[in-house]
Amino acid sequence: MDAMILFLTQGVTRAKSKKSRVFLAALVASVIVPISIFMPDSWLMSSLGKVFYSFFIVWAAYSFSSLRAFFFQWVTFYFITFAIGGSMLGVHFFLATEISIQGGSVVTFTGGYGDPVSWIFVLIGFPCSFIFTKWRLEQVSVHRMKLENIYDVSVRWSGKKAVCKGLVDSGNQLIDPVSRKMVFLADPSVLKQLMDQKELDLLQVDHVVTSMEELPDEIQKAVRLVPYSAAGIKGQLLVTLLVDSITIETPEGHLEIKQALLGVQQQDLTHDRLYQLLIHPHVMVKGKSA
Repeated sequence: MDAMILFLTQGVTRAKSKKSRVFLAALVASVIVPISIFMPDSWLMSSLGKVFYSFFIVWAAYSFSSLRAFFFQWVTFYFITFAIGGSMLGVHFFLATEISIQGGSVVTFTGGYGDPVSWIFVLIGFPCSFIFTKWRLEQVSVHRMKLENIYDVSVRWSGKKAVCKGLVDSGNQLIDPVSRKMVFLADPSVLKQLMDQKELDLLQVDHVVTSMEELPDEIQKAVRLVPYSAAGIKGQLLVTLLVDSITIETPEGHLEIKQALLGVQQQDLTHDRLYQLLIHPHVMVKGKSA
């Protein structure tokens, strides 16, 4: 259990260490158990002693690079320990709480500690709590990485303005081979701010290719078909709109792309709706006007 906590701490802090060193630190951490049993009056059992001992555990587990990094590893070690232990304690009380009616009143009470069921619960609950904590920390990390690359974006076309959140997508390298314009991808929530649902439904690839004349004149003038290839798929066409401009709000100022191509997506780009538009990565290199 100590090793699992230390490995999870290493994953969160990106600390450098060998597996053998982490297991050695876990063995050091486990020694506190017999000390608490055979030497309950030891100063290590005090709050200050436990803090000192945790310093020693972290120092034994990871390579020392700086005092700041060491402190971050130590704090993360405690955070993960409390997160796993707290979740197990909460689930234990939730499952152990019993309800009875005494004298017309509802009374709740919990069972004691140390029974066989509690130890079985620890053996089963700790790995489950570990996996859940690890998964949530990874989700938070991914979410934070996304937020660092998300910007406020406004799209102008035909006198209308759409406001949305845009994500800089390094995997989006799509460029129109004819005009050499960068292609941005937008989901329906952005396009619905520029046109109605009926017009959006007409912007299917098959319909644009076979029945272009059914589109309103305004959309016909703006539509461009851009060839693209995806993983395992080649020779596909993407319906795009030539919009007046796309403006990205960055900490350094406004980044305006005039006469940009906006790729039409009929489904949401992400299930959590964190962003609605994929920004071409080359835009962030070209400067304030592209």
